Amino acid sequence: MRRKCVRLLLLFSFAFWFGGAAYSQFRTAIQGIVTDVNGAVVPNATVTLLNKETGRAQQTITNETGFYRISGLAPGSYTISAEAAGFKKQVIENLVIGAEELRGVNLTLEPGQVTETVTVSAESNLLHTEGGEVAGTITTTEILRLPQIGRDPYELVRLAPGVFGLGARTGTGAAVN
Repeated sequence: MRRKCVRLLLLFSFAFWFGGAAYSQFRTAIQGIVTDVNGAVVPNATVTLLNKETGRAQQTITNETGFYRISGLAPGSYTISAEAAGFKKQVIENLVIGAEELRGVNLTLEPGQVTETVTVSAESNLLHTEGGEVAGTITTTEILRLPQIGRDPYELVRLAPGVFGLGARTGTGAAVN
């Protein structure tokens, strides 16, 4: 009986431990403020985010300051829309969200009938104002063109923005950590 209890306890502890890791796979999020054309916040607006690749839609309601946030998103292409009573629905299409990115998208609603829609095509946002992290992607072409001393794959990590290391090398050119 005691062995059975120990096994059951171990089973629950493993399920708890690995269940949390499986739940937190995506840390990509989108957030912003919904305002009207005069800059006043729009509380209780419905914000809908549609993943164009999977067809999965998520909705949230803005708080009293007009703020919304949708977390746990997979990287990909999205369509976001906002609507509220007395305003035209605004839709932003082709919004690309990268991995591990916190994307800020503020939405502006124009006065009008709910049946009217304003559609905006998203452009690339080169300046991310939602956080202070530095990020970059090294393409396959860049990897192939770079000289790699000793063909050490860990040297590629040091090329990414925000990665610091000692940079010391041995006499054979291998990296010293």
